[in-house]
Amino acid sequence: MNWFYSVNGQQSGPVSDSQLDELLRSGKINSNTLVWHDGMTDWKPFGTVRPLTPPPLPNLPSENICAECGKTFAPGDLIKLNGSWVCAQCKPIFLQRLSEGVAVPSSGNNLWRFNKRLVTRSETVFPDRCVKCNAPADGFRFKRVLYWQHPAYLLLLLCNLLVLIIVVLIVRKKAVVHIGLCHKHRARRKQGMIIGWSSFLGGVVALAIAGIFSSGWIGLAGVLILLAGSIYGVILARTVSATKITKENVWVAGVHRDFLANLPEWPSS
Repeated sequence: MNWFYSVNGQQSGPVSDSQLDELLRSGKINSNTLVWHDGMTDWKPFGTVRPLTPPPLPNLPSENICAECGKTFAPGDLIKLNGSWVCAQCKPIFLQRLSEGVAVPSSGNNLWRFNKRLVTRSETVFPDRCVKCNAPADGFRFKRVLYWQHPAYLLLLLCNLLVLIIVVLIVRKKAVVHIGLCHKHRARRKQGMIIGWSSFLGGVVALAIAGIFSSGWIGLAGVLILLAGSIYGVILARTVSATKITKENVWVAGVHRDFLANLPEWPSS
């Protein structure tokens, strides 16, 4: 069927049914636009001639995941705020973040699971759950800067340590993620940092004293304190690490299995 339509007093056409629908979707016409086709006695508003069906909601999240809490919901139970899909329960928290200018979680579509790892994009703000135990993070986000280079570069250590360091600083890739941490793991990380730095400084002092008094035992104790304490502190304070970084994505290790269980499968797996 051939249609004619009138916009701002100017008649256009003829157009087919599909072309008329495209004009409606593009916003060039609306339900009040006057239309006419052969057989009609007069021009009538488009909405009275052809009943309008509600257009599909744009950009519905494929996995229906709330960007704040990371839980799965039916599409009708999510609302889009500042480019992210949020459930009704998380809406007040999300809006408060926006008003305070705090980084807000990205869409759940930015997070996937791949075996025991998490796949995401740089600058993604994680849901309001602890990545180490999946407990509520109570709005806390820790900015974690991740670095990665191909393991093959470590072979340069056979040549020269200085060369390895220079090459790694040049070729390494960087990604930033904003992870949630619960009170327990925040305290654990702080404790690890205190132990690590205290052990390092204590070991350096012990080595200095050993040098002054020419004591091998004090020197050995200083080395043990420096190495053992620093390593233990690093392990205690560790959150997540990158196992691979590309231009588009970053693969993250150290995420709790219950946190991963709420995420969709990585499409490339």
